[in-house]
Amino acid sequence: MLKLRHPLSLLVISLLVMLGVLRSYSTPEPVGADAPDVVFSAIRAEAILGDLLQEGLPHVSGSPLNAVVRDRVVAQLELSGYEAEVQSRFHCNAEFGSCSPVENIIAIKAGSENKHAVLITAHYDSGWAGPGAADDGAGMAAILEIARMTADFPPFKNDIIFLISDSEENGLIGADAFAEHHPLFEKVKAVVNLEARGASGPSGMFETGEGNRSIIRMFSKNVDRPVGSSLIYEIYKTMPNDTDYSVYKRKGVMGVNFAFAQGVPVYHSAIDDIEHLDLGSLQHHGDNAWGMLKVLGERNIAAIVSREDAGYIDVFASRLIHYPVSITTGLDIFLGVLVMIAIFVAFRNEFRFRQLRWGLLAIPFLLISIVVGGYLLSWPLGRWPDLHPLEHPHPWAGRLALILMLGLAGYTTLKLFSGRVSACAWMIMAWAMIFALGMTLTSKLPSASHIALLPLGMFTLGSGIDLFRRKSPAPLLFASLLGFASAAFLSFYHFFMLDVVMNFDQSHIKMAMFWLVALVAMPMLLAFVKDLELTWQPVRWLLVAVLATCLVHLFLPGYTADRPRDMTLMYSEVEGEDNGHLVLESIYRRHDKSYAKSHAFEMTELNSGQLGRVTRPARAVAALGLPGVMLQEAETRIEDDLYVRELSLDLPEGTPLLRLTIPLESGLTRAWVNGELALDTSIETKHRRNRYRLQLIHPGNGPVSVRLESSAAGPYKIAAVTWHDLPAILISPFMGNWPDNAQPFMYGPRAEKIQDFTLQQEPVAPGR
Repeated sequence: MLKLRHPLSLLVISLLVMLGVLRSYSTPEPVGADAPDVVFSAIRAEAILGDLLQEGLPHVSGSPLNAVVRDRVVAQLELSGYEAEVQSRFHCNAEFGSCSPVENIIAIKAGSENKHAVLITAHYDSGWAGPGAADDGAGMAAILEIARMTADFPPFKNDIIFLISDSEENGLIGADAFAEHHPLFEKVKAVVNLEARGASGPSGMFETGEGNRSIIRMFSKNVDRPVGSSLIYEIYKTMPNDTDYSVYKRKGVMGVNFAFAQGVPVYHSAIDDIEHLDLGSLQHHGDNAWGMLKVLGERNIAAIVSREDAGYIDVFASRLIHYPVSITTGLDIFLGVLVMIAIFVAFRNEFRFRQLRWGLLAIPFLLISIVVGGYLLSWPLGRWPDLHPLEHPHPWAGRLALILMLGLAGYTTLKLFSGRVSACAWMIMAWAMIFALGMTLTSKLPSASHIALLPLGMFTLGSGIDLFRRKSPAPLLFASLLGFASAAFLSFYHFFMLDVVMNFDQSHIKMAMFWLVALVAMPMLLAFVKDLELTWQPVRWLLVAVLATCLVHLFLPGYTADRPRDMTLMYSEVEGEDNGHLVLESIYRRHDKSYAKSHAFEMTELNSGQLGRVTRPARAVAALGLPGVMLQEAETRIEDDLYVRELSLDLPEGTPLLRLTIPLESGLTRAWVNGELALDTSIETKHRRNRYRLQLIHPGNGPVSVRLESSAAGPYKIAAVTWHDLPAILISPFMGNWPDNAQPFMYGPRAEKIQDFTLQQEPVAPGR
């Protein structure tokens, strides 16, 4: 019979595994400025970043301050001995419907063969609210430091192109301009892109191209601290996020995309500054990019696209396990058969089929109770407190509550089913389920097959060790312990991974990550308690512990000065209305309700500026009478069965943004701005459209021509929004006691002018 000396051994294994997993979610120590030039130093890169972002202010593409940052980047490259080129043009990305001025900065380290090129890239423009020290100043500074290191490095076989791109935040416009219009792009066969979705955490490799087996092998062998999982990549593909690498990937260029993603409340906020940037994240960024650059610089990168993809996961940020997805089905069958044979041989004298009956009830009870327990905790941990939807500044009380709930579900299962379900029966059913999970993954999501293959492989390895033990009072002991350790690794890895995409309001999904370890642990626990008389007292203790940790969690602040809520004070007015509104804007709808109430902001239905209504905390004020767009519509023509409308727009002087919203019922197919294709609705996008939008960033003072092609005759309404400076006199009464835990986010403070126009010209027949 399977027998543990003490179940505390499972707890010790779990703690050791969890500590190892936490290393995957930590960062290396920053390397000092006195390090040799062949070693990347975050301290040197931080000095570069400090020089670039001296003002600590937003620098959106096309703004005067962005031009200042551009000149500083050029100066840094020239100081390192490069001849920097600036690619300047007005450009639109037809996937996103966004247009802006672009000034990409390019430098080249010539290779010995001068045939193919590696592109290492980050963007230098910021969002509207903050200086962008993490997104993407960290990537920019890392690349400039690597460029300095590379300048005196012996030439690689391949050219190295350093691209500091512009206007990424507005729809990957700079990267698209480089790919579409710069002749150097023809030489690019591999891309290393540096990004950020937070201000701290490890720099994980979260995206590659199709046919990535070769480059995954390079990543595994040439990066000292690899962090990445193919399951994260699969999750990322379902998210609406994009980066500059999305442009190159669609053009079939292989690459690796790195980002750090902790400290999410700082992301795109007013405090995305150098003080809030984790230098360990910057160090990891640079180490990853330098390691990949050295190997890609010397390889035949024209042949790095493989015929198949790889599945992969890092083990404690020390090794990257990777495998070709083509072998997953056969490997799962092979390992599954070996596991079943090992269990049958070990327990052939004690197994009875009738023992499976209670197992058919016990296993679903355990799995359901884990999820239900997490669902119940999602209220005190995530839905009652006022929390950011992605990150808690003090998560450990909530994490402990979930782990204690796992213990409560496990012990309750033991109490109810001990003596009814044998360890042997549970083991057969549990490992059969893991085998079935593997078969499902190999057919539906083969790059995540390691979730089943790793426990099956470790159990098989352990059974081989058990086979050669001289005495075997506990058959399959090593198999069970190694299987448990691998299951604990996968459970904790994915439990912490979900912190990047959800908070405690979805604790049931977080808890589901513990299914694997609970299934594998239960046979050993059933064998241990077989001859013991279990009581309900531990259930009471565990329940008290869960409630106590929930209570502690409730008293922890959901927002802090370093992890703030998003709250912006902005002004909005609609043409033709006597009143405007001061609005407490919150993209995540987590504004400070106490502040809103004390300053007489009331929930008000407002014109969204996008052909709809939104409800926001607002207070009416006299309209400022902001200047708006003057629109002239030419005669509508019919061309190739489409209705073509030509619009001329005179914009308010100096407006940093013009947004046009067009309804879906217009049947818009394509749109041009000043002769540039600005929107093509046939392009597949990760973003689900409920309206069409054209966005012009820093469009200049001249008239803008817009051409719309649509399948509907009309008439239909479009909305125009222009941005203006927010008058200080209007907001100063509200800033004296602005909450310390609230910062402007995403679009930042501004004044908006909203106008609605109806396009209703009768179509003119061709040839008229």
